[in-house]
This record gives sequence, structure tokens and C-alpha cells, in this order.
Amino acid sequence: MEFTKKVYSTVIVLMLLCLSPLTAQAQTNTVKGTVTSSDGPVIGATVKVKGSSTGVVTDMDGNYTIKVKPGDVLSFTYLGMTTKEVKVGKQATINVTLSEDDKLLEEVVVVGYGKMKRSDLTGSVVSVNSKAIEKSVPTSVDQVLQGRAAGVQIQANTGTPGGSSTIRIRGTNSLNATSQPIFVIDGVIIDSSGSDDGNSNPLASINPSDIVSMDVLKDASATAIYGSRASNGVIMITTKRGQSGDASITYDGYVGWQTMPGKLDVMNLQQYAQHYKDITDAGIKPASSTWIRGDLMGNGTDWQDELYRKALMTSHNISIAGGNKDVTYALSAGYLDQDGIAIGSMFRRLSLRGNIDANIKKWLKGGINFSLADSKQKTSSTYNIIMTALTSQPSVAVRNPNGGYDGPDDQWMPENPVALAEITDNHNKKTNFRINTYLEAQLFKGLTFKTELSADYNFNNYYYYQPDYKFGVKTNDIRSGR
Repeated sequence: MEFTKKVYSTVIVLMLLCLSPLTAQAQTNTVKGTVTSSDGPVIGATVKVKGSSTGVVTDMDGNYTIKVKPGDVLSFTYLGMTTKEVKVGKQATINVTLSEDDKLLEEVVVVGYGKMKRSDLTGSVVSVNSKAIEKSVPTSVDQVLQGRAAGVQIQANTGTPGGSSTIRIRGTNSLNATSQPIFVIDGVIIDSSGSDDGNSNPLASINPSDIVSMDVLKDASATAIYGSRASNGVIMITTKRGQSGDASITYDGYVGWQTMPGKLDVMNLQQYAQHYKDITDAGIKPASSTWIRGDLMGNGTDWQDELYRKALMTSHNISIAGGNKDVTYALSAGYLDQDGIAIGSMFRRLSLRGNIDANIKKWLKGGINFSLADSKQKTSSTYNIIMTALTSQPSVAVRNPNGGYDGPDDQWMPENPVALAEITDNHNKKTNFRINTYLEAQLFKGLTFKTELSADYNFNNYYYYQPDYKFGVKTNDIRSGR
């Protein structure tokens, strides 16, 4: 009897020990409150448990309700206001008053021909700074804005390296046969309307590492400066400039590889043989002795594996900047080399940019900006080789025993996609030179006169070359295109 009591006591103690941590973990409290500012309730403020994904948003009256545990820290955030944190104890109500973020309101934003404090803005402006560029590996400036600017929709037109993107600011509107916005780089207007064709991207000549900030003018006030060209929006780009002080040399670069995240599921050779047998049994196609024993065949050619590769991408940038109280300067050079994931595609860019600002008189200052970019883009998308690879037969080899490219054994099947990618030379070579000079005179306190002169030169050379071939088998060389 005594032994039985000891057993029962031990079991009860063990059960209590097992339940105690579960009970402690399950202890949660409900906290309510109101988030306000000097103007009243804050609608849409984020209330989040710091260090976790638990969070809520305040309602139309600024009220919120959230479940917390003792010791949690609640973080209250709202755009344009300072973040406030409160440690949770035993209180059931936590009311918070947020104050305006003075640093954000004092931030300088480029608008048209001048600059304004964000607190003085009446139009809609979205800004992206250089920190966003440092956290990504963009090829062109349109990729910098993607997913980082509210109200700006950016969609890649093609997967080709150096390819263009479709940019829409607050939907599709057009007064000039295009919905693309205009870009203004240090006062030079760049019309990006030509980037709608998919491959050619005028913005790819700009090195993202040279950018300090990008300001998107989204409303109609931009047309007061740039006219109807700005009806689709304006994207202002400010590049790096020299600062007074000792010369500083900066290098940044990276080396990486690009791979396909996954492949589409298509039939291998055994499955294709069974499929062919099924359609011959149904009388759709005549019977063939080739496909009788598909179970004895291997997997055949995986055209996606043959076409895709692990593509190298590398970027190197070096800059020097400095000056004194009268003259400042900045000079940068960059090199980008990006191979496409599909064989036969690539993008190379060499860029050089510099600027000088000088105080000529106490009341007069001037400067000059210049940029030079040379790029080469190669693509095989003329034949849509991705779709060609997906529809090619697994029974066809990449090369035949003679060393030439193998071709399909069915007249309705597409030609060898690897052959199309390797023997076709389809590239764009571009050289771009931009220059901008200005004079700024302070006539008297509160009134400044500024004049600018800018030029943009583009030299494009499109080259297309393809040998003559039959079913992907090279026969002789014939030049075509220009």
C-alpha cells in the first residue's frame, strides 16, 4: 500500500513538472490603447511586439488591441513620426503619443530645377537613397526602384541581361504615345520611351553605384517644369559629388553567380515514348517501331539543362572625391560583366563619371558634370529559345556523332535551341556621352538665378549574324543584317 502511494505521488509530481512550463508559456495578456499625435488619433499606425512577427494596425480612431506576454516590448511606428517603444508589465492599457520626425521633415528632396525640404512639399514625391542600392545588385537604375517606391510599378520586359523594364507611375496615362516617365540625371533629361521594346534599355548605361538619391515626382506639378513630357511622371537622379576635405578613395565590388530557381516539368524520353505510343494507339499518328519499348530507353536530352547555366556576374567600382572650400571634385569608374543564365546572352558595361564645382566669386558658382558609358549586349531571344527548348524532343541529342548540331526527326518539331543560341551573333553596342554645365548667381538674399546647358550623345551599333543551317546543322556561313 505504501509503495502504491509513492508511485502515485511520483506520477503526480512528474505531471505537475511537465505542465508547469506549458502554463508559463501560455500566459498572455491583452493590451489595449490609443495611438495619437498632436493632430489627433493616428490611423494606420503599426503596433508590433519587438523581435517577433506579431503586430496590428490602429483603426479609424487610433485604437488597437494586441496579445502580449509580460516583459515584451511594444514598438509603435508611423511614417514621418519617431518610433516609440514601451515595455509591457502588468498594465492592460497603453496609450502612446507619437511626435513628428524632424530629421525626415528636414530631408532635402530634389524637385525640378531646385531643392526643397520634405516638410515644405505640396506635391507627391517618393525618395530612394543610396542605402537601397548598397543592399542590392542592380544592373540598371530601373531595377533600383523596383519594389522600393510606392505608386511606381516596374516590370521587366525580358530576362535578357541589360534588358529594359516597363515603368508606370500611378497607372497608364499618355499624351505622347508612351507611358514611360522621363529621367533627369543631374539636369540632363533622358527619355526612356525607347526601352519599351524589351531588349534595348537606355537606362542600362548608368552605373547605379554613382547614384546618391532618386526622387520620383508623381503628380501633375511636374508638368509645370518639364511640360507634357512629364505627364507620365519624372524620376530625378542625383549622382555623387565631391565634398570639401582630404581626398578619399572608395572601392566597392562583388562577384556572384545566377542560377535558375527551378525548371518546368516536361517529359523525359521514356515518358515521351509512352505518349507517342498512346497517340498512335488512338490513331492520331502512324505507328513507329522507334517507340515500341520506351521502358528500355534512358532519360534523353534535358534541353533546360543544356540551355541554362550557372552565370557569372561581377561588378567593380572605384571613385575618388575631395576638394577645398572653393573647389570640389569627384571622379568614378565602373565595370560590370553579367552573363545570362541562357547561353548566348550577356551584358558588359564600362562607365566613367566626373564632376567639378567651383566658387568663382562670393556671389557666383559654377560646375560641370560629364559621363561616358560603353556597353555591349548580346541576346538570342530573337528565336525565343526558352520556348524552343521547352518544346524540343528529348530524343534529339545536342550534337550528332559527326560533331555537328543534331536536328529533330519530326518536321513539326522546333530546331536545335542550343544551336540557335551558340551560332547566332545578335548584339547591340552603345556608346553614350552626357555633359552638363551650369552657372548659379545669387543676385541678392532670397533670389538666385541659375542657368544650365546640357547635351546627350548616343552612338548605337546593332549587329546581327547567323550562319545558314538546316535543322540546326551548320552548312555554310552567310552574313545577314548589318
